[in-house]
Amino acid sequence: MIFQLFVPASKVQKDRQVMRDTDARVAKYSRRGLVLNFLVFVLCLIFGDFIDREHTLAIVLVTGLLIVTLLRSYYLFRFDTLYARAPTHWRNQYFLASCLGAAWWSTILVSLTWVQGMRDETLVMWLYTVVFYSSISTVFAPYRLFLTIYLFIGQVPAAVTAICLGTSAGALYGSIMIMFFLMLAHQAKVTGLTYWERLEANFALRERAKGLEHEQRSSKAATELKNEFLINLAQEFRSSLSDILGTLTLIDDAQLSERQRELLAMASKAGVRQLDLVNNVVDFSKITTRSLVLEQSVFDLRRMLEKLIQDFSLDAHQQNVDLYYLFDPQLPLRVKGDAARLGQILSTLLNYALRVAAIEHVLVEARFNTEIDKGETGELQVVISESEKSTDHADADVDKAQEIDDRYVGINISICKGLAACMDGSVHLKKDRERGNRIFINVKLDVVSHDERPFGSDQKLRGKNVVLMNFPESTAVALCTELHTWGMTATNVLSNDRSMTRLAELHKQTPVDLLLIYSKLHSGSALLLSRDVAQNPQFADVKQIIAMSILDSDTPEVKEHLNKYPQVRCIEKPIMRRRLYELSSQRLLGLPEGAEAISETKEPTVTSKRILLVDDHRVDQMVISAMLKKLGCHVQLAVTGTEAVEILANEKFDLVLMDYDAQERASLLAAQKIRETEKAFNTSRALPIVAVVSVENNQDPSVCMDAGMDDYIEKPIRYDELESKLHRWLGDGKTESRE
Repeated sequence: MIFQLFVPASKVQKDRQVMRDTDARVAKYSRRGLVLNFLVFVLCLIFGDFIDREHTLAIVLVTGLLIVTLLRSYYLFRFDTLYARAPTHWRNQYFLASCLGAAWWSTILVSLTWVQGMRDETLVMWLYTVVFYSSISTVFAPYRLFLTIYLFIGQVPAAVTAICLGTSAGALYGSIMIMFFLMLAHQAKVTGLTYWERLEANFALRERAKGLEHEQRSSKAATELKNEFLINLAQEFRSSLSDILGTLTLIDDAQLSERQRELLAMASKAGVRQLDLVNNVVDFSKITTRSLVLEQSVFDLRRMLEKLIQDFSLDAHQQNVDLYYLFDPQLPLRVKGDAARLGQILSTLLNYALRVAAIEHVLVEARFNTEIDKGETGELQVVISESEKSTDHADADVDKAQEIDDRYVGINISICKGLAACMDGSVHLKKDRERGNRIFINVKLDVVSHDERPFGSDQKLRGKNVVLMNFPESTAVALCTELHTWGMTATNVLSNDRSMTRLAELHKQTPVDLLLIYSKLHSGSALLLSRDVAQNPQFADVKQIIAMSILDSDTPEVKEHLNKYPQVRCIEKPIMRRRLYELSSQRLLGLPEGAEAISETKEPTVTSKRILLVDDHRVDQMVISAMLKKLGCHVQLAVTGTEAVEILANEKFDLVLMDYDAQERASLLAAQKIRETEKAFNTSRALPIVAVVSVENNQDPSVCMDAGMDDYIEKPIRYDELESKLHRWLGDGKTESRE
């Protein structure tokens, strides 16, 4: 076994890169002192008299030093080549060459000391030796055994020789050299331990970092695998649910009994719930992997919020909750953002608020704060609270309320928080003893246009006097503000025993034209008050509108009351301003029943329209064509885009419903070919092309738009969505201009 001056004992000492850096540092500093040693000795000989006194010995010493220097130079200046072949072999051989060099340097010192004593060149060489070994002790410190032997060979023989001279100077210098050797050896021990401990710490940190990086990659890979599995599983569920829901919509409920229709409705709702659950799982996976892509479309913000309130009014009544709303009059008319995702957030959180409401009141407030420094970008804030009062003055204590733990709100709330974060917003669920549960939703939206023509600005109802009775405070304030913009005079009367007296006082001052009465849950006071007013000769001509839930308005008592008092009508609560304006105009302006004061676009008919359906999936062909036929359309099938182009060359159609296959891209080429043909023949009316895209396959609808298609509809296709698309593009016999 070859004797080694250094044996690796720890992991860091067995690391090739660490050892190479250490050996490279040793070689770098050794090269500097190699030539210097030779020059110092030669200069001492030139300027001293040792060479004159011992000419032959001086020549031998110089020659030996030159040979040793060349030997060490071979290992130092060819470090990269020799070390790459065998690091341990290079280290051992260089250590032996260095010990040989130290032995020859010791021979020089012994010769000078014995021949000349402690004077002239001897003192210079001793001084240089002290300086040289002091400088290299730090460099060689990592190799403690080698350094100790190296120092001993280079210093101790000279010190012993000086002591053997028998002079006081020799004894003094010899003793000092021995003490210097012991000090350097101790310093080398401390420095070496510190050096390896520092490297051990760095090595441990690197290994820990590598471990964490590996764990992160493994965790990320596991998450991606899980998300991929969920998405693939969701695709299978979606396909099956799509077929089920599509088939259910084709059943002709006219031939069914009431019980069968009820069962059919239950099955359809269950299928829709399952489909929504699958969509939520996919959304959650996309949110966690930051792969969710939001759609940017222009929509009517206030109408979307009002529809949300209307959709939940029946659910609120069934859960014995009065649903109020208060919208800022400064809400912009049209904004740009992802309307579907925003609706998903608001619907989920409002449904949650209704389920957990501890009292019989839930208030939905909406306000919009425009960011002046960011142009037309603003923040929509929706607050859902268990209160009848606005949170305008409660915003300051939001941070004081307790945040509801996510563990108690479920995956749907987590999805809402993730969606809001994707929209540069947030969702906070707060709870405190004074104000109950409150949900704060903030999302960023781009303002497209403001409502330049206020609702009801025609002032047809100008000068009419309205009295509100039994209304909650926040709703009454909002309604009075709205009625004032219509040119009407509005007064709120609180519910108490003096309601009739207060009404008489107001009627005496200014005749009351319209009385709005609010019907609270599980209370017949609204009907009693309405009856008292109707039977009072003083108010016989006063028109009445009672705000009640749609379920209450369908009871026999209410129907009997309306038949007995023709001046009384009902309006569904929460009260929508458009419906209130229509009903008020009918009652006060003498319009016939069913006439609308506001002309709205009637739902156009799509009957007898010719539709070209392009799809190669047999189940989709059957379901979609059956839906189209149920809408009264004539349907012709085409399997591929190429076949569709050939059919369109010979026949006329009102609309093309084309399945988008991202891999084949035949549908895109077909759309481009259709547009090129229209351009070549200078067609005045462009044929509407609606793409059928698959969300689960991450198909990008914008690609279809770029190819020349006009619109898109997502799979699984729902009957009402298909009907809406056809009304949009075919209802009035015209097509909308493509942007």
